[in-house]
Amino acid sequence: MRITKLNSDYCIIDEDNMDSFLGIERVHIIELLFFKPTERKIKQVLELYPKTNRYVISDNIRTYNYILKGTSKKYYVMNIIGSPIITFFKKNNKVLVNFLNLSVYERQFLLMDDVFGDVLRNTEVVMLDQGIFEEKKTFLDPWSGNVIINNGNLE
Repeated sequence: MRITKLNSDYCIIDEDNMDSFLGIERVHIIELLFFKPTERKIKQVLELYPKTNRYVISDNIRTYNYILKGTSKKYYVMNIIGSPIITFFKKNNKVLVNFLNLSVYERQFLLMDDVFGDVLRNTEVVMLDQGIFEEKKTFLDPWSGNVIINNGNLE
């Protein structure tokens, strides 16, 4: 498992902060959160952060896909609050499962030991809070994916 730190390894970029993380040598994952994504904005981020190869998107998937498919960059689709989790998994093959965006029932289901192990086998990135991280540490330690621990301090 690789722990990805907020605002250093994992950064959120929108129209207002496109150059805010230039002081970081290499941002591991960038979440693109543009109000209105355009090819110019996305390509500007790719140029500003050339060492970043992984991106997270949660809306406007067709727009991002159209632009990113012509690059060597990998992107994950993150579930948003209120999105039906089964439909989300069916529609997307590269996902970031944000457990904090799940309903109580979905979270309880996905945190069942057998189900959680299956989620990890089919996912490369998860976002958890510290409590879930501690509870599932035995599953996460041997896992080769990225764990983003978010205790409500994403900016």
